[in-house]
Amino acid sequence: MESRRSPYIKHLFVCVNRRDAGVTCCSHGGGEAIKEKLKAFVKANGLKGKVRVSSSGCMDLCALGPNVMVEPDHRWYSRVTLEEVDRIIEEHLAPLIPGSPVPPSPVRAFLFDLGNVLVRFDHMAAARRIAAHAGMGPEELCRIFFESPLVVDHDEGRISTEEFHQSLKRQIGLRLGYEEFLSVWNDIFTPDPESQALVERLIPSYPCYLISNTNRPHFEHARRICPLLDRLHGRVLSYEVGHLKPHPAIYRRALELAKVPPPEILYVDDREDLIEAGRRLGFQAHRFEGADLLRTELERRGAISTARSERAG
Repeated sequence: MESRRSPYIKHLFVCVNRRDAGVTCCSHGGGEAIKEKLKAFVKANGLKGKVRVSSSGCMDLCALGPNVMVEPDHRWYSRVTLEEVDRIIEEHLAPLIPGSPVPPSPVRAFLFDLGNVLVRFDHMAAARRIAAHAGMGPEELCRIFFESPLVVDHDEGRISTEEFHQSLKRQIGLRLGYEEFLSVWNDIFTPDPESQALVERLIPSYPCYLISNTNRPHFEHARRICPLLDRLHGRVLSYEVGHLKPHPAIYRRALELAKVPPPEILYVDDREDLIEAGRRLGFQAHRFEGADLLRTELERRGAISTARSERAG
């Protein structure tokens, strides 16, 4: 027996199973005509040898027929009409015609940022509360929380949270005890239910990983308000890696974890500079600007289903 990669860029399986008269099945719904239309497009556009259209036996979803499965895109179309074949052609076959733009590689794994992607955060909320117990105003405190080398050391794990707290006491005149400080420091997150729901839909079919610039208390608090984080397939955190994004080391750790080539990973982050760093390493990337746009992107790539299609498996 020999094992090798499929010789086809795309392989379409069209169910043409025929059942008894009067019983719903793909053949009665026009499966043969759908197959012939796809085969005609392949022949007319010089895609023979790149695309294979095959007849399929029963896919066990007769009530939803006709059914068409597209691999390696992992797309399953149900209740397909002859007119809707054009949509399958446009999405999966037209980009393969010579002279068309090269389609992106299929996505086999996802990397998600934490802050302002899976949970929302507001440093100013903590700064306002801490300002009442410190020797400076909230705006100046917020700049420290974003830009201070002290915060970088904490987020890269070079100093403990206890050392971070003691340094803040000296630097800003902080008058909060350690436990009181932690309560305020962590109280900057709120869940984003819509983006979390999208990731929940991906988890059964794709490896999904967290990649975040964060510190231990922030991450542990985020886990408490976002149980989804413990259902991801793994995580890469700056305080554990010793580097913040966009340092290449944190992305390389994610690659080691995912065991998938960069072009087959979709990286989702809210910051353009971090997105660009990921692209330079070969990742596909999506800048998060809300759950609606992310949903559209995932549907476009076939990672989650639309109302008219279902993921195979």
